Amino acid sequence: MELPKTIESCHVLIKNLLAIIEHQQRQTDELRSRVLELETRLSQNSRNSSRPPSTDQPKGKPGIPKEPKERGGQKGHSGNTLRKVDQADDTVRLTTPLCDCGAPLDENSGEIEQTYQVFDLPQPKLKVTEYQRIRQRCTCGREHLGVLPTWIKAPVQYGSGVRALTVLLNNSCQLSYEKISTLFKDLFGYDLNESTAISNNEIAYERLGATEERIKNALIESQVTHFDESGMKVGTALHWLHVAGSALFTYLFVSKKRGSKAHQDDASILARIKNWAVHDCYGTYFKFKNCRHALCIPHILRELQAQFEQGKLWAAELQKFLLELYKQSEKGTKTVADIATQKQKWLELCQEAIQTEELIVAQKSPPPEQNKKRGRKARGKALSLLDRLVEHRDAVLAFAEYEVVPFSNNQAERDIRPIKTKQKVAGCFRTLNGAQQYARIQGFISTCRKHQLNVFNELRAACDTRSLYVAPFGC
Repeated sequence: MELPKTIESCHVLIKNLLAIIEHQQRQTDELRSRVLELETRLSQNSRNSSRPPSTDQPKGKPGIPKEPKERGGQKGHSGNTLRKVDQADDTVRLTTPLCDCGAPLDENSGEIEQTYQVFDLPQPKLKVTEYQRIRQRCTCGREHLGVLPTWIKAPVQYGSGVRALTVLLNNSCQLSYEKISTLFKDLFGYDLNESTAISNNEIAYERLGATEERIKNALIESQVTHFDESGMKVGTALHWLHVAGSALFTYLFVSKKRGSKAHQDDASILARIKNWAVHDCYGTYFKFKNCRHALCIPHILRELQAQFEQGKLWAAELQKFLLELYKQSEKGTKTVADIATQKQKWLELCQEAIQTEELIVAQKSPPPEQNKKRGRKARGKALSLLDRLVEHRDAVLAFAEYEVVPFSNNQAERDIRPIKTKQKVAGCFRTLNGAQQYARIQGFISTCRKHQLNVFNELRAACDTRSLYVAPFGC
């Protein structure tokens, strides 16, 4: 670069250099912001985001702090120890043929000293029942042919037990149709066609329609209903599996949409909920004003943890406040006495955090202008989080104000989790109809387990086309 020879040229050079420095400063700020964003994304785990624990490194832990416990069964745990039955199916007497003196001993005499029971499975075998249509002739010359039951459709067919087994394996055990066919041949020696397993799902789906309506009505009347959604592949397109659940009932439905359009459909029950709806802070849920809303606090704790890991001290204060309320409410089961004072303190903490964060943002170089015409201007993750905590503060602190409101939305997360295993083991659903069948059947299976019913027996009764199935639910 040539040195300026005049004062005017010096001024021009200084002006150009300042412009270059300003441009480089903007680039540096943009790169720093981008690096921070990427580092934050890489540091996500189950403690500071909604990522599942299965993606964590070995030291990753969930958001709710847990008390240290000893290994093994805890106090009060009933356990599932194998226990003796009163009447065994078979008995083997262990006798001694000869005495030490050489005299024979009567094997039918003696008293039982000790008993040992072995639980085992015999070789599985299909029970084949033959229905014979008998032709009878009267003395008057007329012939009569035995009436075939209406539920028998072919000369050879499977019964309700086989239907129940294939439905259970495909929906609850997440086995593909091919693996069900293989397992069936290994166990029973019959090569079950994949089309048979598909048709069994269709039969179960049709016969569980009335039961699903009962489940929906029970959830609508529940004091607390949990909501969540998860992405799922149907063919090559992304769909969403939505769940509404409680301690006793589970309802699932499939939609092409995730947001309000999904819940405006007749398949959703969110618009009919009149009591408490527990969910994450997804904005769609708050559009429904007919119910009272409560938020999942572990979700908020994880978001606050992510901000704290970026050096935001206000996040630690908010975390501490929520965990103290969690302790005072006995893990969300009791009402905190001075809840009005606590709500005011929460509002003050959030407002102080907003002022602090806005000051930090103001001190930074302004971001590059974006050609964004629609929507409000983005405030960043930290300020967006704080805005939500202020706007929905009643929903955030509902667990401390009302005994019926739980601390977390774990119920819905447990109810919807099987879809992830299903897709990992059996792949995507090829048709929307197949996905809808899974949603109804899996909701029924989950409800049976919540009522501690034998799932196989209930599925067998539901798949038995000889009679109308009425589920033994208390709804």
